[in-house]
Amino acid sequence: MIPDLVLTWVTTARGGAENSVAELAGNLARLVPSVDVVWWRQGGPAVGSCGPAHVHEVTDWHGYQQALTRLGSPGDDRPVVVISSHRTAAADVLLVPNARVIPVVRHVVNADQVLRVINPGDGAMVERTISTLPWELLAGVPVWVGISHASSAALRQHAPQARYVSTIHNGVSIPAEAPVRRRPDTGRLLIASVARTVPWKRVDHLVRAVADPRLSTAVRLDVFGDPGSHQPDLTRLANHLAAPVRFLGYADDLPLRLASYDLLATAAVQEGFGRAVIDAAGAATPSLVPNAGASPELVLDGLTGMVYEPDDPNDLVAALTDALLDRDALARMGSAARALAEAWYTPGRCAAQYLTLVMGQQSRPLAAAL
Repeated sequence: MIPDLVLTWVTTARGGAENSVAELAGNLARLVPSVDVVWWRQGGPAVGSCGPAHVHEVTDWHGYQQALTRLGSPGDDRPVVVISSHRTAAADVLLVPNARVIPVVRHVVNADQVLRVINPGDGAMVERTISTLPWELLAGVPVWVGISHASSAALRQHAPQARYVSTIHNGVSIPAEAPVRRRPDTGRLLIASVARTVPWKRVDHLVRAVADPRLSTAVRLDVFGDPGSHQPDLTRLANHLAAPVRFLGYADDLPLRLASYDLLATAAVQEGFGRAVIDAAGAATPSLVPNAGASPELVLDGLTGMVYEPDDPNDLVAALTDALLDRDALARMGSAARALAEAWYTPGRCAAQYLTLVMGQQSRPLAAAL
């Protein structure tokens, strides 16, 4: 029997994860009859478009309980599968005990990393490490999903209680045609970065790199993303170093914006996926990423972009210098990056993999198997 699908999400800020959840819901709803989204806003954005999926937007724990409990008890024999996250997984297991919950981990976790999760007792947002999650509730979850091989490997290493971990890379909607590249004629290498200005994104490494005397008069770095806790420090650092950096805030139209740049650069070493890399690929813009986390899964070094060693500041500067000196190579890598995004990182492929995982867990009557 085809199950009802429910996706749950708690949003505290605008970012790539919110877009990925909405796209997954919309594409699943094109494959199965019943897909609902319970979207709990805790300071983050409204859900936006989820295509034909039904959206239930709530703003507090009581609303979340009501919506999920109702959807998890359809009143007939239809099975229910909840595609959850590490943030809500324990609460979802408790609220809909007859449903099958599939938690999706969107980080590359380590043993000491602080995760913000919903306390299943009162709905409060609390801080836990991976080992102190309520495994008495989660131990029975049959399958977890990591959104990259790095995410899955870290979960297996630090949460052996997770019985089975499957990897499903995110899908990202890109323009049907590459946007026209209207690059300003500045003579500089134009570099974009997409990141909230929070410490783990390590934007300071990019600021220091472009401030290097070998680059500072020949490049410009524009940072897109909501201001975070690190914004004042980054502004002071850029001013102190006279770095060619602009902080431009959040942008909804990233593929169009990124078509005006020669290169996307990232610095986070615990990136669970890195949606901006695929957004850039959609604009035929290659990426420069650290050899850590999920980033090297998304970029084929020398073919769709470049990979540098994150612990060596000189390697980042050297990679930017190589990019500066060979714009033709950047154009070739950008075209290859778009081809790879069109071939693999599609929302349809992503939804089909989730559906295959969901249907593969269905129990079948003996007669149907013969």
